[in-house]
Amino acid sequence: MKNFSSKIWFTGVFAAAVFLAPALAEAAINLNEPRTATTVEFEAGPELSYIKYEEPGIMEEKGVMGGVFGAITARLPEKIVIGADARFSFGEVEYDSVSTGSVDDITDYIFEIRGKVGYDLAVGDTTRVTPYIGLGYRFLRDELGGKVSTTGALGYDRESRYLYLPLGVETLTSLNNDWFVGLTFEFDIFLDGTQESELGDAIAGLDTLENDQNDGYGLRGSVKLVKASEKYDFFVEPFIRYWNIDRSDVKAVTFSGTPIGVIGFEPDNESTEFGARVGVHF
Repeated sequence: MKNFSSKIWFTGVFAAAVFLAPALAEAAINLNEPRTATTVEFEAGPELSYIKYEEPGIMEEKGVMGGVFGAITARLPEKIVIGADARFSFGEVEYDSVSTGSVDDITDYIFEIRGKVGYDLAVGDTTRVTPYIGLGYRFLRDELGGKVSTTGALGYDRESRYLYLPLGVETLTSLNNDWFVGLTFEFDIFLDGTQESELGDAIAGLDTLENDQNDGYGLRGSVKLVKASEKYDFFVEPFIRYWNIDRSDVKAVTFSGTPIGVIGFEPDNESTEFGARVGVHF
């Protein structure tokens, strides 16, 4: 499978890096006690999800994705919170269209990186609420190139790039000395997007088509259950991620730089991903 072994290698290296990061401090969760110095927290682990991408009335792709994630968070004495997180996942999806048939075993992978800044608010002695704002980048590659559908249609590779502004709130509540529950809700303001369609994979000589995407939004949420211990805190976190992106601009399709009288665009589309993370916090 195209580039599959390199993706397995990359995932293994990333997982080893985040899991072998040194834990120099105890992992006791400090909710609302005054901070006299900056504390730094780490999270890492694997995730598993099911994703469905749909262009209504045209086509859909769906399948299982697996990957890893990591995060670092600095909590300042002034209750300001600065953090960054990243994830990488890949899997195989199935393509199905009313007009061009179906294709199995398409390799997809997603890379996402985000930075956030927030502020810790105390709600009583047992709950911490952290509103935040940030900047995120999401990259998805869909490797349909070189495949032929059940109706004889030729596929091509596609790449999507999203730049967005996450606005959200996180909560963490103590259930007792060892158990905590957290909630996250986030609205993602879509800033800019680019869709690249490598049409030359289907017909040699056709140039890559690049369409700009300007309108859309995202939503995501999760529930995190945390078990605290002396050195590490362990957690499981079911999640859902959703994107709704409007139709792109229209560009001329070209052959070796010359327009051929055909236009191309990225239709309205929706992407829904739900799954779970299992991780360690220290």
